[in-house]
Amino acid sequence: MTCTCGRIKVGWEVTQLRNCNPDCEEHGVGTAWYTEPERVAKRQRDNERLIDLQLRAREARRQARKSKEES
Repeated sequence: MTCTCGRIKVGWEVTQLRNCNPDCEEHGVGTAWYTEPERVAKRQRDNERLIDLQLRAREARRQARKSKEES
């Protein structure tokens, strides 16, 4: 199998991390790597974190509009 996931680069340094390609034969959707319980749990945690951040941002925008209207 050939990995088609791109390497993540920070500044000029290429890291060991990869930007997973959903069509990758090694790391894509439906592969053994993708369905490992620890990967599934990490994606769930990441999803919950992003939802929380979106809710916080929405509330902050609402508060900012409310403050602006009151002044």
